[in-house]
Amino acid sequence: MSVLDLYYMKHGKVIEGLAAAAEQIPEYKIMWKPCDKALPWIKLIDHTSILRRHLILKALKEEPLDFPACLQDQSNHAKTPEEAAKAQRDSWEELKGFLQSQPDDFAKREVAFTKGRKMTVEQLVWFAYEENTHHRGQAWIYARMNGITPPAIWGTEQPG
Repeated sequence: MSVLDLYYMKHGKVIEGLAAAAEQIPEYKIMWKPCDKALPWIKLIDHTSILRRHLILKALKEEPLDFPACLQDQSNHAKTPEEAAKAQRDSWEELKGFLQSQPDDFAKREVAFTKGRKMTVEQLVWFAYEENTHHRGQAWIYARMNGITPPAIWGTEQPG
């Protein structure tokens, strides 16, 4: 049993929720946002997979981080809801596969993160989980503001 088993289960559910939420975005609403300062709907969801690949995974592999440039590079962005959903699932499998290929003590290894901060692998992946959970909540609000019932989290999202 790995110290990250609970993380795999919990984060995997969040990722699948984000992917399902991306699939719900009507094609004509992908650039919709609730106010001028907000991220467009597709970018709100899509940027989490970009950061998973270009920030979290690179930090874990001790590769140079290309943040925040990775967010500006349009070739990293999904153009359709289906692409965003696929990017969610693919980047999760990439991250999970990398973590599962590491030795048992890898979770306790310290890695460099943004702004010179150092944290353990375990802290970094739970940070990513919290960030994705936050953005899942925002995606649910975007859906509800557009009359869409978001994917179920706790059995049902239907009122009453």
